[in-house]
Amino acid sequence: MIIDIDAGNSRIKWRVVKNGVPDCKPPITDIKTLLAAVETEGLPTRIRLSSVGGRTVVEELEKQAAQWGCRLQQARTTREAAGVHCGYLQPSSMGVDRWLALLAVRDQFKGACVVVDAGTAITVDLLNGQGCHLGGYIVPGFSMIYQSLNRGTSNIRLEPLSIADCLPGKTTGEAVSHGAYLMIKTLIEASRATLQTNTQPVKVIVTGGDGSALIGALGGDCIYVRDLVLDGLEVMFP
Repeated sequence: MIIDIDAGNSRIKWRVVKNGVPDCKPPITDIKTLLAAVETEGLPTRIRLSSVGGRTVVEELEKQAAQWGCRLQQARTTREAAGVHCGYLQPSSMGVDRWLALLAVRDQFKGACVVVDAGTAITVDLLNGQGCHLGGYIVPGFSMIYQSLNRGTSNIRLEPLSIADCLPGKTTGEAVSHGAYLMIKTLIEASRATLQTNTQPVKVIVTGGDGSALIGALGGDCIYVRDLVLDGLEVMFP
């Protein structure tokens, strides 16, 4: 049994892989709860880890893996892996979750892709048809946009709205919500135009907690893949 773990800034996503079949579990907010949940599944033989959530998560997993007698494989961003060349000047400074998402997208879709991870922050990475990462963008996620407006203004107090388009808002809530989505949509479309050539269309691949909602606003042929980071762990550690 293999345990795949994606420890992000605000929650931990994980899945159990038995006989090559992945079984995704509900996200968990702290490492101790995760370890207790893993034990209910049985003892793992391997743990594949992506962590941007701080050293505490890694230390707890190292101790627990030693007690279970299993191997802990922690992913790190490298100059090149699985046919993908990192575009960062210093690859180690690029978040490993973004790197793993790129590996998964290259494995699953092959051609030129814009890779969008809509979580606490929203990352947009450009991957050309030859597997070269051209760099990317990091902007606040939707909850951070709403929180900043709530803190920085005296008359806007609202909760995020579920939307299906980016049309001009007819209420203050719609104006904020649609505006946030339009900003992200414009960034993604500009990234797609950068990659576009006359030979093959550019795919937009979306993941992350807000990814399914973002797909509704993007429209078109955008593809939602729920667990790109976990998929990338399998590419890095077959």
